[in-house]
Amino acid sequence: MVKLEEVSLDHVEEEEYTDTDSSSVYSSDDDEDDVDNIESILDRVWALQDVIPAKTRKSIADKCSTVYGWGKTSANFLGNSAWVLTTSALLLVLPLMIELEHEQGLIEYEKMQQQSTQMLSQPAGQQKKQTTGIVPPGF
Repeated sequence: MVKLEEVSLDHVEEEEYTDTDSSSVYSSDDDEDDVDNIESILDRVWALQDVIPAKTRKSIADKCSTVYGWGKTSANFLGNSAWVLTTSALLLVLPLMIELEHEQGLIEYEKMQQQSTQMLSQPAGQQKKQTTGIVPPGF
């Protein structure tokens, strides 16, 4: 059986935790300090808007907006140009390359047929001389 025991709040406050407690393994004060530092840095950056005059902030925002607009426009233009060039190449150049390769294959096939007809039309003795190559003197 499990025995339940009620612990009063006064009792919990009186206990002192040491560094060897298991709770100190899971959380440390250093982690909390890092979060506080990050928040304070972000707060400081956000507070800079009060330091910079409104006219200067508007000027900086307008310049950033202009640069962003030009970048977006140029990125769209480059993307559209790449699309046009790619589709043009696929529609115009690819069929041409396939046809040229097919024609090259036909030319090679015709050459092979001509060679085979030449070999069949020559007498058997002449075929051997052509296939043996160069004969050294004395043989």
